[in-house]
This record gives sequence, structure tokens and C-alpha cells, in this order.
Amino acid sequence: MLVSQIVTNNARARGDAIALVADGGEVTYGRLAELVEQTARGLAGRGVGHGDRVAVLAKNSLEYVQLYFATAAIGAILVPLNFWHRAGEHAYTIADAEPSLLFVEEQYDAVIAEAKPDVPMLRIPGPENDRADWDAFIAGGADLPGTPVDESDPHMILYTSGTTGRPKGAVLSHRRTVDDGFAMATVLRAHDRDVFMNYFPPFHVGNWDHMKPFLLVGATVILLREFDADVVLRLLPEHRVSVILGVPTMLHALITHPDFARTDVSSVRLLYYGAYDPSGIMDRTADAFGAREGRIEMAHTYGLTEGGPFVTWCPPGDVFARWGSIGRAMPGVDLALLDDDGTEVPRGEPGEICVRGPRMSGYWRNPDASAAALAGGWLHTGDVAVADADGFLTIVDRKKDMIRSGGQNVWSKEVEDCLSGHPGVAEAAVIGLPDPVYEERVVAVIVPAGEPGPGFAAELTAFVRANLAGYNAPKAVHIVEEMPRNAVGKLQKHLLRERFGSA
Repeated sequence: MLVSQIVTNNARARGDAIALVADGGEVTYGRLAELVEQTARGLAGRGVGHGDRVAVLAKNSLEYVQLYFATAAIGAILVPLNFWHRAGEHAYTIADAEPSLLFVEEQYDAVIAEAKPDVPMLRIPGPENDRADWDAFIAGGADLPGTPVDESDPHMILYTSGTTGRPKGAVLSHRRTVDDGFAMATVLRAHDRDVFMNYFPPFHVGNWDHMKPFLLVGATVILLREFDADVVLRLLPEHRVSVILGVPTMLHALITHPDFARTDVSSVRLLYYGAYDPSGIMDRTADAFGAREGRIEMAHTYGLTEGGPFVTWCPPGDVFARWGSIGRAMPGVDLALLDDDGTEVPRGEPGEICVRGPRMSGYWRNPDASAAALAGGWLHTGDVAVADADGFLTIVDRKKDMIRSGGQNVWSKEVEDCLSGHPGVAEAAVIGLPDPVYEERVVAVIVPAGEPGPGFAAELTAFVRANLAGYNAPKAVHIVEEMPRNAVGKLQKHLLRERFGSA
């Protein structure tokens, strides 16, 4: 099955059903299929064909969705650009992807002009944009190209968030996206009466790959331009949203919003999330939505752009009994915990999460990085986990964030979890910095819960030493007002390393 068939199959089976609520209007599956075909013809009229890249710099919109399915329909490749990036970053990504066409929303004209891309550009409509450019693009359509599209063909390049160095373009095939969509629909128990709210940015895997299982089964997606707690809480009861996906920063904004207590959330049957949550936001979210009383279900997921994105799933029946576990492998995913030699580790021992199943084809024009990520036939996630006797996994750390100090492996997440148990700590990040004696020294970066006293750093070091082996204790403690995060809330430890001394 091809990505474009997600729309065309539903247009035949349930053409009058609502596929999208976007930009204030409802779009049926039948109408969406028509719009996708018009857009595909518009691309053909601009000379875009099989294997060509089409880049887009914009927030969520109906037209963006049309481009997603239209590029897939003709065998072209969509390249979403990160609207948080600056000109230099855009210049790098565009030069790497070499798109044949670039769609830009008007508010990003200045940054694109500074990036100076040597590529034809068209306006994609935004809330207040003139639609003339887009209408002319659609009116200039041509016959669809006859080149067949194969399930192994790429349909999207998603550039990773770039928390370590330059972003890499994960190449995603039709087969990868559809296979994972069926697996996601299965565990989410998605059905055609579901209403899913999508507010993730379009350059992130949380957008396209979490819409797809609901569109696959003929459900309705409420597409917001971006996350806005005011808008989410207004539209959630209006559209009787049944499924929510969130990361801790988003969910915190919802449950602390002054309107949350009086918002009717009774339509929500499932809230699923992927989270490293040392601050207990998911605990508070469970209480706010009444998950422990059975008013909704919650589930914990784990995945990555390169891997599906679903790799594991801790279902509602296990999530509270195994709080913090990312669960077990998804249907269709072969998962092993491997050591540095590629040998599977025993239960209870830490190993890198490595998977086979729906995954990227490789990194765009980066054979060395592709070979490293897919060594031995496994996708190496870079995340280290431990499996319990029943196979449920708990993340220990990012492999690259393991600190080697005095001949001992220090797992930064374990130290962060310990520090987060101190009443004076609102948030903690632990990094390793070079040390002439111990290889690396353990350094804690702390957002305090209140005004720290003069002995606060020593108190934290003693607290860790009292709860963990001594080599885990921080050699230095730095106080910050907030942690650096990217557009979707991911902690950017490389910025902490740059600030406090590169490792």
C-alpha cells in the first residue's frame, strides 16, 4: 500500500465522512482526494516528478496536508523545513536536500531571503496570505506523470532535530510509513469514530506519523496550526476529541491553564505520550484527567524519527503498574538490547535499544551516518534501556550521554532522577565534562524550585552521594533559570555542554 492510498481508499469507502477540520472548515475524504489530485497536477505542471524533492516552510494547514499526499502520489519527496530555524540552518538543509520547488508561508519571507536558496519559490497560504499564488499553482496543473510509484520509494525526508551537530535527513519510504501506521492503529485501537487533535509542528515526526493511523481508519483529525493551550481547550469539547497525544511541556500547559478545570474533557478516551519526565508532569496529568480513576486511559510510547516512529508501547493496562516503563516492542518490531559488540545483553543489564521493522531507509546523502545507524542490520537508537523479567523496558540513558568517570559508567538519567527527588530541585540535567584525572566529571545543571541558599550545591552533592554510589555525585553544580529546549520540548544537552565546557 502507498501513502496516497490512505486518502483514495477512504474516498471510495467513506467519501462523505469528515477527514479534516482545518483552517475553520471541514473537509470530507472525498473532497480531500479531489484536492490532493489537484495539487499533484499542480506539481506536475511545475515539472515536479518521481524522486524530486519539494520543500515547505510553513505551519500546519490544509494545503500542507494536500502537499503531503500529492507528493507521495506522484513519487516525489516532501521535505518539511523547521520554522524555528534561522537562515544559516535553512541554507544548510535546502542545499542538502536540493528541492525542485520551495513553498514558503509569508511570515518566513525574511529568513528565507537571508538564506538565499537557489530554488523556485511559491507562496503557500497562511491565515492572512493572499491566495493568488496558490490558486495560480493549482490552475497551472498538468497531466499526472505515468512513472509508477513503488512501496520502497521514499515519500518524505524528515530532518532530525539536530541536538548533536548538523541535522541529518531521515529518508522515509511508503512501506515504512504504512506498515507503522497499521501497527499504530492496532495498539491505539483507532476506529472511524475517533477524533484526533493534531497540534505538532509539521517538521516533526509527531505530526504526520501520528495523524496517519487515524486517517488510515477513516477517523477525523482536528488540525491546528500550532499548539496553543487556549485553542486546544476551546476546540476539544466542541469537536468531542477522543484521542490526545502530548509531550510533558504541552500537557503541563493544558493542566495548569485557568480554563482546564471547567473544560469538558469527557470525550477523551485515550491520552498517549512519549516522555522523559523527571519533574512528575505525567503524574499530575494523570490526576488532572482522572486516569487513575478510569475516566480516561493513558499509554506510554517510545520511538524516533528513524524508527517508525513507534518502537515500543506500554498499554493502558500496564502503564500505572509499570509507571515510567516504555513497554515492549510494537507489533511488527524486532527489538533487542545490544552491547557495544553487538551481543544481546541478559535481562536486567543495560543495552542499546536496537530494532528491525518499519524504519528509515537511511540518511539522505550520508552513507557513513547511515552505515553507523544501521550497522549489523539493526537500527541503533542510541538509547540505553533495561528489560525486566517480563520484557518491559525502562530507559536508562542516551548512550552518548553516558559519563565515564573514574572507570565507572555513570548513567545521567539515574543521577537526574535522584536529583529530582530533592525538594529544592524543579528540574535537573546531568552532563559529563572533560577531567584530567577521572576522564569525565559529573556536572549537574539545576533549575531550582525556590531561592537556593549558599550551601545548595554541597547539599545536592551530599544528597546524591547518600542515595547512589559515590562516583555518581556531581563534581560541580550550575544553577540556571531554565533549560534549553528545541521546538517540541526536547532538552538540548549539547547547549549545556557548550555553555559549561564542551565534552
